[in-house]
Amino acid sequence: MNIHEIYKTFPTQKDCLNHLEYLRWKDEPVCVNCGSTNVTKFKSELRWHCNDENKSFSVLKDTIFEGTRLPLQKWFYAIHLMLSAKKGLSAMQLSRNLDVSWNTAWYTSMRIRCAMQDQSYILEGIIQSDSTYIGGKPRKTNKKVDRIKHKRGKGADKEQIIGYIEKKPNGKVIAKHVKKDTETLELLNLLKSNIKADRSVLITDEGKEYTQEFDKIIQRYMVKHKDEFSSYGLNTNTIESFWAIIKRGITGQYHHLSKRYLPFYISEFAYRYNNRNNKQMFHDLLNEAVEDEKCFINMKPKKGVKSEL
Repeated sequence: MNIHEIYKTFPTQKDCLNHLEYLRWKDEPVCVNCGSTNVTKFKSELRWHCNDENKSFSVLKDTIFEGTRLPLQKWFYAIHLMLSAKKGLSAMQLSRNLDVSWNTAWYTSMRIRCAMQDQSYILEGIIQSDSTYIGGKPRKTNKKVDRIKHKRGKGADKEQIIGYIEKKPNGKVIAKHVKKDTETLELLNLLKSNIKADRSVLITDEGKEYTQEFDKIIQRYMVKHKDEFSSYGLNTNTIESFWAIIKRGITGQYHHLSKRYLPFYISEFAYRYNNRNNKQMFHDLLNEAVEDEKCFINMKPKKGVKSEL
């Protein structure tokens, strides 16, 4: 769905609410507080009344839209912009597009990212696994004699991301932000919960995090990057390309961000990648936004705090 279709399909606030009500309740409205179906719609307000509790409620309750004063048309526009931007969309750019303040744009984009947190995919076939590190580089000193060679990879003071990806058309990816020295345990947990081990082959590099525990669970092939980048078509190029999208997005769009919110940004990139060929991605995300309680009411940007990445 493009911008023209969004404004044509949802020209008013009432049209947006009616669509969200259909996605959440289909044709049977339910009280969001007690679950009763004995409800009545107000004629003068865009709300519902629960006859059992004698309270009013809205379809926006317990969704990413709860408590918002921003018109839903702008919410839908923001969702479309974030889904269309392969390498992300900064809050400053979103604020210009929506004609709102930076704080409103940031808060809106973070709530949308909450709806993108979906790691329920089950992977199978040829699976590539790898890890990457996100973070800024230390500033160089003015004098060359004082400059030192900074460590790379695990030796660097950066944040680690691990992941698995399917090597096939429209293959899915699962990525997660982890603490250092916990990557082996986290990779094993992701493997057990998200991969059909009996129907898959795991391709990894020579990283020390891939212990013998992996070989007991799944058939594994190791590519030794010191000698080769690919062996008989087996490599980790696909997941490394996904890491490149994340890094270019952070460098080119977001520039810097706090590690406190890094998992939400990872979810954003993973959601767009997993739905890259989904023509109903906009409607599916709206469905995710109202299906479960995924909003974070107390999520606010910390003013005056420098980036941790």
